[in-house]
Amino acid sequence: MPAPARYTCEIVFHSATNVPLADLNDLSSDPYILATLAPAHPNGTAGPDHDSPQSISFRTPTARRSLNPTFNARWIVSGIPATGFVLIISLRDEDPGNRDDKLGKAVVRFPDPNRDVGGDMQELREGWDSGEREYKVHKRHGSLKTRMGTYVAKVVTRGRVGHRVRVLLSVRVLGPAPHIEGQDAGRVYTLGPHVFVRHFSPLATYLTAVHSFIANRLRLTGPVPGSLRHRYVGFAPFVKAMFRARGIEGILLNHALHKQHRAIYKWDANTIWGVVGEDATQSPDQQNGKVDANKKDWTVEDRRPDEAFAKKFLEMTSYGTEGRIFTYVIMLDGEWRFTETGEEFAIQLLSKHTMHADVAVEIAYSGEFFVRRLHSSQHSSDKHRQHADGPLAEHIHQDEEMESETDHPDPGSLPPSAYELVIDNDSGTYRPSKDLLPTLAAFLSRPENLGALGRVHAMDGFDERLKRWKERRAEVKKRARGGDKARGVVRQASISSSSSSASSSSSEAEREAAEEARRDAEAERQEAEQGQEERAREEDAKRAKDNDDDDEAARAERREAKDRTP
Repeated sequence: MPAPARYTCEIVFHSATNVPLADLNDLSSDPYILATLAPAHPNGTAGPDHDSPQSISFRTPTARRSLNPTFNARWIVSGIPATGFVLIISLRDEDPGNRDDKLGKAVVRFPDPNRDVGGDMQELREGWDSGEREYKVHKRHGSLKTRMGTYVAKVVTRGRVGHRVRVLLSVRVLGPAPHIEGQDAGRVYTLGPHVFVRHFSPLATYLTAVHSFIANRLRLTGPVPGSLRHRYVGFAPFVKAMFRARGIEGILLNHALHKQHRAIYKWDANTIWGVVGEDATQSPDQQNGKVDANKKDWTVEDRRPDEAFAKKFLEMTSYGTEGRIFTYVIMLDGEWRFTETGEEFAIQLLSKHTMHADVAVEIAYSGEFFVRRLHSSQHSSDKHRQHADGPLAEHIHQDEEMESETDHPDPGSLPPSAYELVIDNDSGTYRPSKDLLPTLAAFLSRPENLGALGRVHAMDGFDERLKRWKERRAEVKKRARGGDKARGVVRQASISSSSSSASSSSSEAEREAAEEARRDAEAERQEAEQGQEERAREEDAKRAKDNDDDDEAARAERREAKDRTP
């Protein structure tokens, strides 16, 4: 029996009119659209209230100081059944100093049973096109503040501020969905475009004493493999209470982490929202309400590596210069969130995976990563070895130990194939399985994701080589950024160098004694680390047992997570 037809669709959020007023000071708003999509059932139901299997979401850029904004934001979704989908459109006002105001909501279905009454329009099929359609936004779903503000402004401006809120959007079928087998078949997911967002947090910059603390979002092409699904580890009662927002302590912790997430991933006028490969200098208003028809064709399975996406990723990670290491989470919908991390207390505090995930019960994967240059001999011959640890990697381990500590004078001049991504599962909150590292590497190495990089190397957080590389990068970072600690490292290196010069003229016995002391110290260090690793494994087992929740609250929590995520 053939599988039911599924399609790739383009949704375009064109504009909105008569947006409710949220700022009385300038009689305006900073509107954006937050859309949630769920596949429609034959009886017309969809969404969490009707036990929908999944939902995905999309956020447009913010239109500044406008009551009639133009967005022209494209969202390419795939895996859509012929019965169509339900779209929940939430119109909101961006408020950097507080929670965003709700301006109104519309719930629409495509195909629309009230408009698509013809035989060819009742189900999705190739060539199906809704054209531009206007939908009413119900202000009763908005906040009282914005409704009152709009009516006051209408009186003050003698009717120049309207109150009939509308959104203009269009949907068309681009073609059949890519063929997917196994557990990922039948899922709806975001295919594109590669949206990137860079958040600049003044508070985090002040706390970390860095030049600019940036929180990043990067949209990966889905679907995220279904096996990449990890629930938080409830190793202590307060952790369970925090994720469930149960009890006074749990509610306070949950609220604090949500607030910290909003502070780090802060949306304001300085936030950069863009699409990889598109002209970031052209605003939606400059496009005269039209969408560029020459953009990437998402119906063609182009297996060539996406160099533009790889370059944007390298740019967002500063090409791994100055020994940078990042903490990350990959959400179930394919959004990759990451910030720079380090031994500085504030940065460690701000880069906890719980905060990045916004206290999500489940995520796809989490840990740390860094970017580094490959040796010229490696990125010319190892291009296709994008995998986790295995036999094919053994012969390059020795070369990998020789990572250069000097940054390239012009890192952007090198092709993406000159760099590798080293990514791990070092996360105490979600404890991602090391057995899924090859799956993570394969997902990130897809041509439409980071296939243009020289290599994606996924490693276990306990790997001794990885620990050495991170220690080396921490030293490089200290030297690159100065400070007392960095100067201490430089002085220590100088002393070591002087000692080496002096030892060259010392007796053979002294050299042998020094070498024996070094071996003893190394043996002691390895023994200590081995004990630490064993304790960590024991802790993992205990946490896994503690997290084996079987109460009604846990079962309800799993159902809610399944409803909210793809």
